[in-house]
Amino acid sequence: MGTAALAGFGATLPALLPGTADAAPPTPSHLTSATQKYLESQRQAGLAALRRGADLPFLTGTQLAAMLLARDVTSVQVTKRFLARIDQLNGDGMFAVPSRDPDIPVYGDNGKLNAYVRTTPDLAMSIAKAADKALDAAARGGTPVPFGCGVPVALKDIYAVEGVELTIGCPLAAGNIASGDSVVAQRVRNAHMPILGLTHTGPWTNDDTCPQTANPWNRKLCVGGSSGGSAAAISARLAVMATGSDTGNSLRNPAQNVGVGSIKPSYGLVPKYGVTVSSTSLDTCGPMGRAMADVAMLLGIIAGPDPRDPRSEQAPTFPQGFPLAPRPGKKPFAGLRIGSTVETETSPARNLWTPGILARLRAAVQQFADLGAEIVQITPPTSNLGNTAYWAAANPDPVNGSKVSASSAYQNAENAWTLGETYAVTAAEDPAIEGAVRTRFRTSISTIETQKQQLAQRAAALTPADLFGAHRVRREYSEAWAKVFEDNGIVACLWPQKVQTPPVRANDSTGGFSGVESSRPNTTGWPCLNLPVGRDTDTGIPVGIDMAAPYGGDAIILQLAIDYQDRHPYHLDLPTDL
Repeated sequence: MGTAALAGFGATLPALLPGTADAAPPTPSHLTSATQKYLESQRQAGLAALRRGADLPFLTGTQLAAMLLARDVTSVQVTKRFLARIDQLNGDGMFAVPSRDPDIPVYGDNGKLNAYVRTTPDLAMSIAKAADKALDAAARGGTPVPFGCGVPVALKDIYAVEGVELTIGCPLAAGNIASGDSVVAQRVRNAHMPILGLTHTGPWTNDDTCPQTANPWNRKLCVGGSSGGSAAAISARLAVMATGSDTGNSLRNPAQNVGVGSIKPSYGLVPKYGVTVSSTSLDTCGPMGRAMADVAMLLGIIAGPDPRDPRSEQAPTFPQGFPLAPRPGKKPFAGLRIGSTVETETSPARNLWTPGILARLRAAVQQFADLGAEIVQITPPTSNLGNTAYWAAANPDPVNGSKVSASSAYQNAENAWTLGETYAVTAAEDPAIEGAVRTRFRTSISTIETQKQQLAQRAAALTPADLFGAHRVRREYSEAWAKVFEDNGIVACLWPQKVQTPPVRANDSTGGFSGVESSRPNTTGWPCLNLPVGRDTDTGIPVGIDMAAPYGGDAIILQLAIDYQDRHPYHLDLPTDL
């Protein structure tokens, strides 16, 4: 849906549209001459920074990738510098404190940044050595390597890495050793990208604040969740790229609060096999990076179908990869219509918006206009997913008798499946998995059986017609957004992410902070990225803006973000509280 907008943009740049061939990580020989020229300029910029005394972790991912390819540096050298910086600033990621439920400990404030829950130095160095062998061979005319080979990455603590403990944000899952790689980890390994470790996710993997991780711009504040550890690691130069996941805004929320880039790709574009999900029909795996070109580079490595995740086989593919270079000229957006909801959002109430954030959002929209875009004021469609007056399941909730909305139908069915199939074990059989169940569903051992039974009852009360009806409501919402795009002739739409300053860190019950209806792209399945657009002058905390496009428009919004960032490099700002 919304394909007219994609086709309009693709008439100018057809390489940005999805293709029909299976995607594969692009090698340097597949890059256009303009992209190769730009990456050479990035290589020279990286070398110049080193001559001025900069350390390797302060370069962008594309700079490091270009320098590695030219053999200016080795992956071993780069990886060692990142590991040393992690040792200096991260602290003991395993530190845990009691939560509001004494049966469920959580990872706490360790006095440092606490972006990583655990590091994997031996694994990272092993992959780095393999990367250097592959890069040396490619330099001698041997097998080409993907662009990005040898650049270290971090993975969120929901991605299985064979032989590495996986605790999905909860100390109760200690001892849960992954028996194999997730698809993403496997692809990162295949690209010889050293895995530095697993980053913190908010308690229960669906937390809005990730309070155990400090915000590198102000350690007293939350970084945002649930992919907070990945965002903080990139911002603090403890990583240059990382993975996260997005159920409602978990790739975009933390990215905004620390000044890094991220994208929630089109649903299914990155396979979820081997990843602990929060909501099967909404969750999307995706990359984060210091620069938007870094985000695109990592997406090119991890995207593409895999038979172990059938959803990925229905997703678009990008055989020509994703854009890595900005387009030339002072007006790269000339002739493009881009929507904005910054002035038309009604929730939360405008008087609750942080003035400094609103000022930066308005400035960003003007910057898009200054780059040639025609800005179109858009009124966002309203979702009926939670409206039981509009739609309700045939039977009431068997536990409390309330009407069941479309969103509850999804939640009840998915949670019952998760508990009944994935976690059908007891504490005696597997304490780590039982601990994961307790944290995921926020319940203790004394009530876990009751909750399983209640979820089973709720799922049993739903009929196939109810589930199809819930899908219908979701499809209507997607069609409403597609109509907005097509009626207005826009290729992308800008909207706010969080509109309040992150709260002060406390414990696992730290309060949330408001944003607009940030689950829009999860409901529609559309791609949506978050782009740094400066800092709140009152608080000094970074501000980002979301940019979305219709399904399959991933490369389009990445190109627009790279174009913007080339003229407005806010992503290079250094955190103020390291």
